[in-house]
Amino acid sequence: MNKKTIRIFIADDNALLLEGLVTMLGDQADFLVVGTAPNGDKAVELIKDSLPEVALIDIGMPDKDGLEVTQILHQDFPQVKVIILGLIDLTDEIMACIEAGATGYILKESTFEHLVEIIRSVHRNEAFCSPRMAASLFSRIAELTSEVKMQIPVDSTKLTSRELDVIKLIAEGLPNKEIAKRLFIETQTVKNHIHNILDKLQLHNRFETVQYARDRNLLEKK
Repeated sequence: MNKKTIRIFIADDNALLLEGLVTMLGDQADFLVVGTAPNGDKAVELIKDSLPEVALIDIGMPDKDGLEVTQILHQDFPQVKVIILGLIDLTDEIMACIEAGATGYILKESTFEHLVEIIRSVHRNEAFCSPRMAASLFSRIAELTSEVKMQIPVDSTKLTSRELDVIKLIAEGLPNKEIAKRLFIETQTVKNHIHNILDKLQLHNRFETVQYARDRNLLEKK
């Protein structure tokens, strides 16, 4: 095998799109598709065995979504560079993927040529984002730094005990489905709790929620 060949894994629940990507990427001389998966759970399982260099992960898969898969891979297999597929051009959504550990992303309107360019870029350890997103990242870093300095005390009346339970399980790295099992509730109920938490605390995503709780020692409370 050519030493420059890039080993790629693709996870997408759209069978037609998945087959098309396998064929088109396989036509690139420096690409080798080493595996595919139709959902998040299967993707994590197969990536552990195939250990690709780049993983293309669809944002909206059943079981574990793209965000959850990215978080798991970033934690357990940081050498696998994740590119999120099918994003809408919304700053908060893209920011959440970057914070989860994604190295690059592809918007729904992007071209195949753009995807090829990003795969090669992230393989060279060049994190990819648009100029607009780069500006947003700088702004977000400044906001986070300001928040840490302020050290605003938490209002204990804001969060319910169940919401605190959800945050603690998020901090353990559990996806929504596992949190639901632990708390004996429906997965949709977990999503509703997370939505309420973000709304109450005026945060953007689950990772900011964990940091918020850690800064205020909420994870230590029984």
